[in-house]
Amino acid sequence: MSGRQSGGPVGSQGLTPVGSPNRIARQQVPGNTENTRSTFAERVYQNTGRLPNGIGQFSPFNGPRTTQPTERVTTSTNATEGIRAQLSQRDLGAGSSADVLASAGSPRKKSGIIGNTSAAKRAPPPPAVSQQAPVKKDGATKAHESAIPTTVLDLPSQRMYALATLGFMAAWKLFNALALNMDANRTSFYLFFKWCVLDTIIWYCGWRLHIPRLTLSTNVMYALVALSVFVNLNLFFLSESVITIAVKPMAISIASSWLRTIKGIPLLGPRLVGDSDLLIDSFELDEEHILGRHTIHVLPHSLTHMNPESKSFCIDDAQMYAEPWYQRLALGLFSHNHRPQTAIPILVNGTHPETISYAYTSFETGQRHLRTIKNTGALQMETNAVYPALGNWVMATYYLPVTEVGAYEIYSVKDRKGLEFRTASQAPPTIVVACPQAHLQWNGVVPERDNFVVGGNGHASICQRTDQDQADDLSSGLIQVVARGYEPMEISVVRLVNGDREVISLDGSQPQPLERIQHSGSDMDAAQLAAIEKWSQYQAHSSVYTLSDTFLRPGEYVYKLESIRDAANHSVVMSNTGPKGMFDGDKAGSGKATPYMARVQVHRRPSVGWGDALHIAELPLRLSEDPARKSEYALPLRLSGTGPWIVRYEIVNGEQKIRMSKKFVDGAKPTIEAQQPGTYHLVDVSDSHCGGQAEKTNVTLELAPKPHVNITSAPITAHECGGEIGALVDLELMGRPPFAIYYRERNLRFPNSRPITRKVRSQQRRHSFKVMPELAGTYELEFFQLDDDNYPSGQPISQTITQEIHAQPSAKIDTVNGHIPTRACMGEELELPVRLKGQGPWQLTYNVVYENRRTAKTVTGIEDESYTIALGAFKQPGDYTVELAQVKDGNQCARDLIDVSTVINVREGGPRVGFQCPDNGVRVLDGEQAQIPIYVQGEFPVEVRYHKIGDASKHVYTATIKRNTYQGSSQVSSVMAFGPGEYELVSASDICAGTIDQQSSRCSVIVEPKPSVWFVTDGLRREGEGADAGIWKLHESCEGMALQNTFELGLQGSGPWKIEYQVEFWAANNARSGVPGFVDRTTTHTLVAMQTSTLKPECCDPGLYRYTLLSVSDERYQKPQQLLRTAQAISSQVGVTVVEHMITKSPFAELRAYSPEGTALEIQSRGAFRRQPPSIKYCLAPGQSRSDNEAQSWAKKLHEHLPVFRIEFAESGQPPFQAWVEVFPASGPSEVVHVSDIAGYSQPIILPDHVASQIGLYHMRLVKTKDARGCEHQFVDPNEVGLGRPDKGIAGGIEIEYIEAPNARPASSSPASDPTRNVCVGDVLAFDLRGLNSWNVEYEYNKLHRSIAVNKRLFRRIADTPGNFTLQKVCHRSANDCCSEFDDLSYTVHDIPRVRVSGGRDVYQDILEGDMVDIRLELKGTPPFTFTWQRRSIESSKVLDSHTVKDLMEFEYTISTASEGTFEVTFIQDRYCQYPKA
Repeated sequence: MSGRQSGGPVGSQGLTPVGSPNRIARQQVPGNTENTRSTFAERVYQNTGRLPNGIGQFSPFNGPRTTQPTERVTTSTNATEGIRAQLSQRDLGAGSSADVLASAGSPRKKSGIIGNTSAAKRAPPPPAVSQQAPVKKDGATKAHESAIPTTVLDLPSQRMYALATLGFMAAWKLFNALALNMDANRTSFYLFFKWCVLDTIIWYCGWRLHIPRLTLSTNVMYALVALSVFVNLNLFFLSESVITIAVKPMAISIASSWLRTIKGIPLLGPRLVGDSDLLIDSFELDEEHILGRHTIHVLPHSLTHMNPESKSFCIDDAQMYAEPWYQRLALGLFSHNHRPQTAIPILVNGTHPETISYAYTSFETGQRHLRTIKNTGALQMETNAVYPALGNWVMATYYLPVTEVGAYEIYSVKDRKGLEFRTASQAPPTIVVACPQAHLQWNGVVPERDNFVVGGNGHASICQRTDQDQADDLSSGLIQVVARGYEPMEISVVRLVNGDREVISLDGSQPQPLERIQHSGSDMDAAQLAAIEKWSQYQAHSSVYTLSDTFLRPGEYVYKLESIRDAANHSVVMSNTGPKGMFDGDKAGSGKATPYMARVQVHRRPSVGWGDALHIAELPLRLSEDPARKSEYALPLRLSGTGPWIVRYEIVNGEQKIRMSKKFVDGAKPTIEAQQPGTYHLVDVSDSHCGGQAEKTNVTLELAPKPHVNITSAPITAHECGGEIGALVDLELMGRPPFAIYYRERNLRFPNSRPITRKVRSQQRRHSFKVMPELAGTYELEFFQLDDDNYPSGQPISQTITQEIHAQPSAKIDTVNGHIPTRACMGEELELPVRLKGQGPWQLTYNVVYENRRTAKTVTGIEDESYTIALGAFKQPGDYTVELAQVKDGNQCARDLIDVSTVINVREGGPRVGFQCPDNGVRVLDGEQAQIPIYVQGEFPVEVRYHKIGDASKHVYTATIKRNTYQGSSQVSSVMAFGPGEYELVSASDICAGTIDQQSSRCSVIVEPKPSVWFVTDGLRREGEGADAGIWKLHESCEGMALQNTFELGLQGSGPWKIEYQVEFWAANNARSGVPGFVDRTTTHTLVAMQTSTLKPECCDPGLYRYTLLSVSDERYQKPQQLLRTAQAISSQVGVTVVEHMITKSPFAELRAYSPEGTALEIQSRGAFRRQPPSIKYCLAPGQSRSDNEAQSWAKKLHEHLPVFRIEFAESGQPPFQAWVEVFPASGPSEVVHVSDIAGYSQPIILPDHVASQIGLYHMRLVKTKDARGCEHQFVDPNEVGLGRPDKGIAGGIEIEYIEAPNARPASSSPASDPTRNVCVGDVLAFDLRGLNSWNVEYEYNKLHRSIAVNKRLFRRIADTPGNFTLQKVCHRSANDCCSEFDDLSYTVHDIPRVRVSGGRDVYQDILEGDMVDIRLELKGTPPFTFTWQRRSIESSKVLDSHTVKDLMEFEYTISTASEGTFEVTFIQDRYCQYPKA
């Protein structure tokens, strides 16, 4: 019908039947060029792959709400039983417009909701909202990033390598499949298993790596793995592949279609295609032999029914009225640019309706209106069924668009003829209510201490509430749900608290009703008021629900208005949902809020306290004015919250109280700089969001006092020393220990001397020390500095003490060469130097302690300050302690000495030394430095002296042994050897003289001999004697024969030996054989030899071989030692290193064929492995007799055609020769003919008559030749001689073949084999060919002559056109002059009969009951005709009637009928042929 749109499925334009999917419509905001997408919603839905379809401004409390278009999916199900009862009891009237229709009772569907629609009636277009760049979290983007870092490989390269890998794997799999297909087995479990594993790895990597644009989901990966297993099963495991079975018919069909197209090319086509078997096997007769069908049907009655499934619908009236008037006008004028509308289905069964009238009743006024649609072509239509047999009858569903809520019922439907459709009886009105809708809004009643803030993006934030806040009345809630719809309504809100999901149902909450319209009855009559009261229950009402939350837990609170359902069970999903309708998104992002989703960020209240370092520090903290100590402290803090922070604190110092604050931007290591003493108290803290409490602990700082000291002194008196010998100084210290006091000591007796600065340390506050100098005089002690822990840089002091001192004598042990003597040998004496101080002469008392025995000795009258104590000789080994006990000066002032001693170790003897020489001496390689191992017992270092026995210079070598390695209780080291020979130890000593182990006093150093190799001349020969003798040679060998002799090698050294040798080769045809500058080939080889070894000569190419030994290495000498190149033995260690070997050519021969006239034929053989040459052929007529009686004439005929064969030898051999020739007759075993005593280089061969007395192929080849030297040339493997003709054919040699001419006879499967059977178009003419398996067939078809090549014994030709076919001649392709001609293979091809029903057209005819119809049949062919016609059912194609007409001599036939059905011919036959074929 003109102007009619093709309808989609039921519900595709807003009508949503039970179980059918809803459609989602997207609208653009008028006047706004950008569709701002909420990045907040993106974050919520990223993990589940769901994104909201749009965003809208989340309106704050009491603020203006902007109107945003809403994208929504509404669902409806069958009306509840309560609504059905109401509808059945009342007369339903009219309703209001609707925009989105949903079926009650259907499951909830996905939808993306955009904007706030509840307060958007007829509002002007909102201003464009600036779009902010979405802020993506790491967790959100990670799922879309590649597993391979882009720093390692960029994304384009990743995709390139991935696709290259897939291409390589596909090519590899194709190669394996093709190779397996050519194999006889054609199945392989190994390949099947291998490719299953590889494909699984490939798809798993594609899923795991997450390469952009190549990412595989989990389901896709599993599907690809399953598909790969299926493909591999067919390619590698099944003998009959399912893929081959499925693809082969299609491939054959496509190929045959192409071949028929090419064959249709004039002149060139038949030559290119020929008689292809594919064309023959796929040939099908044209379907035009039976054309036309005649269908007769009866028209039924027309019916109509509104809302046949009794569904209820809803419409979003708020969105419709929010659109501008010009947009609604455009949507009404241009149907192709309309938005999805609510539509009520009207089922029509019959002819196309012309007008549709329906009644509409409004819920607000109760008035009933009658409306008519005259242009039904503008309605959306969905065709449910088509009745071709009924003309223009269809079963279709028309969708009536509605724009107002109310009640609708069908009034009347008429077609073009004015006939009225029957309507369903007692059909209830269709109820269309306002779709439920809801949005979120902020509650403005929030306590000020919560710091409630609504950001520019529509989201809010508050501070964490405490238990005290919970005790107050804070349960009024921050968020309200404003709902409108058919009450009562059920609202579902999903709350995410830090990712924990909770569903809140508001069906049990008592809403706060908004202002509702009350109808006044002053201007209405009673009937109108009754109608309004009757329909008012379906009107939409608005209510407010409050969501209460305590916000005791900090974190992110996300509220999503998920769905709303009204009393008619209309459900509206406000936003996208996850699997199974669950909302399981992550935390909301920072994008714009929407009317269906809001975020409340509950900030944790900050806190502040002192850092952990203060908890372990020593309190109170001290401030010091010393530069080395702290003049201020950075008091560490511990902050929590979100920066920046402001910390307020107090400093209390006595009555003074200072309040300060400090701001911290970064919370890493926050500190407060404390520069003044006092008690520091934290007051409170606030961060970027909230205020918080502070820790109640305090930190105290004190100013450290400076140290000071009181100094007193008293003299130390000794009457025997002349008076005061020192001073005792007492110190009283104040400060913080430890203390250090500095003073300068000056002897006033020497006024020009420099004072000595001394330091006294003390851990106590009282300290005493003595001053007792060694020299006499008046001493001045000046104290100038005092340090303590708080003032380490020191505080200046000034106090001086003066004391007259008479000095005491002293003594100490002096050094010799910088060391105090501590070691001695038993039996030796030792002198110990002593240094004396004071006024001489002196008296010295000392003690000698040995093994708990103390011996005291006193020495008097010492005049010199340097004195030597003589000790020894020592009789016992051990430790002797010498102590200085007392010293007395010339004034008889004695002084006891304390801790003035030394220990002398007396040893019993010196070191013991000996060689650790191996049994065979120390063996070294030539040119290496030798080390002689030596063991030492004693103290180190030890000096060893040794010499070489027999050295004329008698030089003594000296070596110092230090600590290196221990073996048991002895030190193991080595001394250097200077050349080969025998070495002897002379002496050894440390501080004492040592002894030599006489059994190990000598050791020999031996140089290892170098390895050597040479050729052993036993079994070799050479020409000449003495200096004129030539090179040693091995006996000559024949080419191709196994070598019996080898070169024997002589070896010297430590095996195994690695020998490198060179082989020089001069070919047999080289005129300068043996001359070094004309070598044909030079190669170098490596040989590993044992104690006895041989060198095997080369054996392949004939010529002269020269072998030269180049170098040798053994186990000791790893570096190769070069050998002298010589053909004569020079010494016992230098032998023959150059030898030669000659290989002579084998007696090569070949077979040659000559014509009887003596002309050489190009048929020859160069061995058994040459490809098979063309044979000499002779053609005989088929069936020619060759009986035994005719053997003589047959042999004479053969000799007339048989060529002459000769054996021709190359001149490299030496006559006389012998030859063995193997002959293969046409049948029977082969024979070997021995030809001996061939004096020259050419000899003719005459074959016996019985060898060539049969038709067929015989073959002759050389087996072996031999010359006078015994050299042989083997042409054929001896194991293959005499075994008869091999299956794979005979390679090389000469062939002769006598051929019988080919023959052709009709095959038993061909209609040509039966003379009583006619040949029709579509038959296959088949002929059996006899002879060799390669023919040229010539035939004539409709005077068109053709010649084709045939490789099969069955020749076939399709009879595709009527006419005459004649097979003329068949020839052998291998011998094209061997042919047979035929005159009895000619056939006439008849055409197939044809029939046309109703002129060959498909006729559909409507008739009334009782009308008759004549159906005309036209026949073409050769009478008499026989055909079968049938009548089939229109609906099911079931055969209702079947009739056969026989022996019809006319060319026309008429069928008269009044029955309904489809009439057609299924079979036709004329005098010669039939269709379809049997």
